[in-house]
Amino acid sequence: MIQTQLTGKVQTVLGPIDADDIGTTLFHEHLLVSMAAYFQEPAEPAAKKLAHEPLTMENVRQVRLDRNINLDNTILADEQIAIKEALLYKEAGGKTIADVSNNGLGRNPLGLQHIAQATGLNIIMGAGYYVRISHPSDMATKTEEEITNEIVRDITVGVGDTGVRSGVIGEIGCTEPLLDGERKVLRAAAKAQKEIGAPLMIHPPFNDDLALEVVQILTDAGADLEHTVICHVNVYGFSPNTCREIANAGCYIGYESFGNLAYPHLYLGHLLQHRSDLDYIDAIIRLIDDGYIDHILVAHDICFKDFLRTYGGHGYAHILENAIPIMKIQGMSDNQINTLFFENPKKYFQFH
Repeated sequence: MIQTQLTGKVQTVLGPIDADDIGTTLFHEHLLVSMAAYFQEPAEPAAKKLAHEPLTMENVRQVRLDRNINLDNTILADEQIAIKEALLYKEAGGKTIADVSNNGLGRNPLGLQHIAQATGLNIIMGAGYYVRISHPSDMATKTEEEITNEIVRDITVGVGDTGVRSGVIGEIGCTEPLLDGERKVLRAAAKAQKEIGAPLMIHPPFNDDLALEVVQILTDAGADLEHTVICHVNVYGFSPNTCREIANAGCYIGYESFGNLAYPHLYLGHLLQHRSDLDYIDAIIRLIDDGYIDHILVAHDICFKDFLRTYGGHGYAHILENAIPIMKIQGMSDNQINTLFFENPKKYFQFH
């Protein structure tokens, strides 16, 4: 890793900022995103009708039972709605949002730049590739070196011809079984991180043992684990021991889905472990009591329309408005909350 003009800085879609200016941060969100790769055309006529209706307040309750059954729900593309929703977060005291939509998730560099300009928020954009179902058709012929160079270019030059630069490698997608294409992207991402000192974010497989295997793959490829986060440890139901092993390796562990009280539904054949904020907070407190506070990052991971206030959801301000008061009731100190939402993101997002 070499010293660059980004060392010690956080890179936003409007350019680098001092790490101290990151403020209150949500480390894993999506302002503009497409999860359409997960949509499956239903066979039944009634289901087909719902699948292709626009999401409305009339059908959102039914869609919320299985978020992938409605194509419109899988796409966040309206910049004006994103601006309105992001401003609610800013009004609640938020300053930075990491939108980790990358290749395969409908990344929109100019759209994110417009949102940052309209709201005054710091917005950090992702790089790299999501899970294999969303990989491009030529992924099998791409070399590790080509993927590494592409990630480095997204961060140092900009995405395509937009001039808008990514500030985090991720979320790099992995599934079960972990196939060659995803392994290749993992190694390429680790090499890009090693080259330019960027933060690295992993969407792990839905399996404790495979999640730990991912950590080993990153280690072998030269990743900086102290600059890496393994996401979704709560909704994937990873055991407390697995979470501790990930943290002991040096990684951050990501707790998302705060405010997500939807009916449990399948994701890639597995039941997501959506639980209450109180469950998540109690698990985080146990980790804090065991000495892991410096390894925890927290967010919502908003990636469907029904998460938004516009459609009766919790929105980006939920943690600040509702979860943090519960954290305090459960005994978290102001200093601990500051560590979770400022100090840890500040350390994580700054380039090494």
